[in-house]
Amino acid sequence: MKVFIAVDNSAIAEKAFEWYFTNIHKEGNEVIIGHAAEPPHLPTYVLAGEVAYPVEEMKAEASKAKAKIHELKQKFTNMMENHKDVSYKLDIHINDLSPGEAVVKMADKEKCDIIITGSRGLGVVRRTILGSVSGYIVHHAHVPVLVCHK
Repeated sequence: MKVFIAVDNSAIAEKAFEWYFTNIHKEGNEVIIGHAAEPPHLPTYVLAGEVAYPVEEMKAEASKAKAKIHELKQKFTNMMENHKDVSYKLDIHINDLSPGEAVVKMADKEKCDIIITGSRGLGVVRRTILGSVSGYIVHHAHVPVLVCHK
């Protein structure tokens, strides 16, 4: 079975990751650990009717985004040390899609059989206004989705 575990830098993502390995992982399963980071919001200014691009601030934002991706890759590479016999792949990159849409597309591309994700447990109002990544995945994925709540 090919399993897609959607992750971010939250404790809930770690919990979903560990829950999968503790409760349903079977020998021979192939695991894809995936995350699609949103591109950094690069600053621009309008000065006297002209658009200005502060190069140093843009470089700093791009550097922060790269560092976050590196940190996430390192975190889950380290977590996989406890599962040395598992065939896995890290698919962590910057993408201009919404997080939920990106996860569904990544899982489709990898031909996964199931998606594992966490849920932040937003209240009804916040979920209605902000949307829910796990909700999007549940409603748009073409494979079963397991949502781990906090």
